[in-house]
Amino acid sequence: LIKAFFETFKNKSKQPALILKTSGSNSSYMDRNDILRKINSIRNSCQGKLPNVYLLHGDFTDEEMNSLYNHSKVKAMVSLTKGEGFGRPLLEFTLTKKPLVATAWSGHMDYLNPEFTTLIGGNLENVHPSTANPMLMKESQWFAPNHGEITKSLKSVFENYKKHSELGKRQAHYSKTNFDWNKMYVTLESMLKTNIPDFPSQIELTLPELNLPTL
Repeated sequence: LIKAFFETFKNKSKQPALILKTSGSNSSYMDRNDILRKINSIRNSCQGKLPNVYLLHGDFTDEEMNSLYNHSKVKAMVSLTKGEGFGRPLLEFTLTKKPLVATAWSGHMDYLNPEFTTLIGGNLENVHPSTANPMLMKESQWFAPNHGEITKSLKSVFENYKKHSELGKRQAHYSKTNFDWNKMYVTLESMLKTNIPDFPSQIELTLPELNLPTL
């Protein structure tokens, strides 16, 4: 994402900034410095006048994340996830009514409407050998987004923001209508009734009467 962002908006007279909310293995200073080193390494590999990248590192409270999502200078969200599953931050962000750009793969496709969000295509590829471990087999696959589509999507949201903003409002309505607490309660209840028709119930324990001798 950082590389694509630099290449897409370098040497432009008007440049957006990228707020990178991430961490590596923990929230330590060493982890933060390692990420900053990687950002600078990517920056040094690009030529020209490059846009700014701001790193937000560490744990945030729900209130802080909500404030970030709804900040007036935050115009859109971009996620090039390789396949994290449900992806709660993406669903949360849709309620801001702002544009969202994400890869067209994994659990977030359950709630992102392709008509209202910018989805980036790509292919499934084997995980990098250095990533493989007993929990993540080398035969496992992750989603690799198409780099041409990344650039095209970033430019489209930046240059046609009003259009994407309207789509963001429609996605917000779609999310709120189909995935609020009450809707999920009804959906889950229906699934349980269909697949587990008879729930275990508590029964009264009845013991036999005993003829005890009289003392």
